[in-house]
Amino acid sequence: MSDIKEQPRKRFLVLDTATASQAVAVTENGTILAAESSQADRNHSVGLLDRIIDVLNTAGVSRQQLDGIAVGVGPGSYTGIRIAVTTAKTLAWTLKLPVAGFSSLAALSLSGYHAATIQPAVQPSQAQAAATDWIIPLIDARRAQVYTGLFTLHDEQSIPVSLEQDRIVLMELWVQSLVETYRACEPSERPRHIYVVGETTAHEQRLTPLRELVGDALIVVEHALEAHEAGMIGAAALLSGQTEPAHTLLPNYTQLSEAEANLLRQS
Repeated sequence: MSDIKEQPRKRFLVLDTATASQAVAVTENGTILAAESSQADRNHSVGLLDRIIDVLNTAGVSRQQLDGIAVGVGPGSYTGIRIAVTTAKTLAWTLKLPVAGFSSLAALSLSGYHAATIQPAVQPSQAQAAATDWIIPLIDARRAQVYTGLFTLHDEQSIPVSLEQDRIVLMELWVQSLVETYRACEPSERPRHIYVVGETTAHEQRLTPLRELVGDALIVVEHALEAHEAGMIGAAALLSGQTEPAHTLLPNYTQLSEAEANLLRQS
């Protein structure tokens, strides 16, 4: 008979509706028990509660067995963010559970990175640390704007680490900034690959200056935010104690700088 005490299970519900993808996951001690991603075309108010019930049932976890709730706080669709955040706060308040917010762009980064690196041609080798890769998620914000950020990974199984604050920005200016950041790096500190992931189709042409600078190191992957990766990031936030009272949790809408807003008005 073992004298080692079994650690209590930590079961979490994770939600994200900041993009066109509706992501719901249930985790236990950081392991995904069940996850469901669906394209809701940003109409997340229809069916989200049903999806939560379905995923809980698939995981074999009741609401009373949950130990916390994590939610993607954006940036992204204003309406989409509010739906997930409001749902998470209501459940957390009702069930008296801790709640944690996480970056929807981090979840999109991890989703796109995993999609990209299953391809043998670009899969990181064991001899090279994945921390030398940049991940740039894109959520289309219309009028040549994107919600975006800059992330890296310490290893293939880790959670993305933010190098630049999540933002909304004109894509052309963002690419210029990335080019300057890359050039400012010492050669030994430059990323091996730069993955641009997410809603990339409308903005791929604007990546030309970056592609001209880094060539084949730039890898562009159109990919949706997935519930599995959102679950990983949400669980990590809760397990690390990044919680707050339900009534203080706020969405991260972001906004353009004054100079960019003026530029848009003049265009």
